[in-house]
Amino acid sequence: MSDTTLTPDEAAQRARELIERDVNARVEAVRQVVAATAEAEQAEQRWRDAQSAHESAWRAALSAGWSEKDLRATGARAPGQAPRQRRSRSTPNRSASDASSAPTE
Repeated sequence: MSDTTLTPDEAAQRARELIERDVNARVEAVRQVVAATAEAEQAEQRWRDAQSAHESAWRAALSAGWSEKDLRATGARAPGQAPRQRRSRSTPNRSASDASSAPTE
């Protein structure tokens, strides 16, 4: 404890500072929530725009004479189709030269 005695005005000032710190932290939290919301909305709009562009490009490819089967054979993914998940390998990849020089049984 301090040996000095606080005046009512000093105590009120300290209380005001504590309250302001709390209010500032709460206001900052709201600012961060609103900024994150805006960022999410922008990302969602970019996603909708990308989906629309993908659908347009797919239709254009079909109009150019490609079949859906042939487009998929090129590795193109149809609109609305989930990307294929790649399986992880438990062994490191070997290059073609390593595989061709491997002994055969």
